Amino acid sequence: MKKLLLIIFLLIPLNAISAEKTKEEKVAKYVLENIQKDYVACYSFYKITAESFKKAGKDKNIIDGLEKGADVTLKFNHDLGEVLGMTPKIMAKKNKDQIDKFTKIAKKDFASLANQYGLICKKLVENQKQRIDYWQAKGEKIIK
Repeated sequence: MKKLLLIIFLLIPLNAISAEKTKEEKVAKYVLENIQKDYVACYSFYKITAESFKKAGKDKNIIDGLEKGADVTLKFNHDLGEVLGMTPKIMAKKNKDQIDKFTKIAKKDFASLANQYGLICKKLVENQKQRIDYWQAKGEKIIK
């Protein structure tokens, strides 16, 4: 967990958020914004999946793992939100909106939600650097 914050602080100079001037600073902000969105999505995915599994009477160890994933992603979501200057109120609204969106999808087709987010979220929790590298490569391609 601390690795992610260390990587982020190595990627982005302290003044990058307030005064974007270089391509590197713009890419760093792009990485932060997108990885934060990933954490919002994964938090929502883990919360909805844990609740669904509870209702279905699934194994407690699986549910505990999902809840732990939700806790980890929520913490990083808020840590990055603070770095980006978001208030707790804004972050809570983003979480609620994403949970509402995923709940609608899950009610119609839970399997598609699981297929789309299950592996991405698992990898995000286990190896944040991989996702950071993904967003950095994408940002370097699209930001001039």
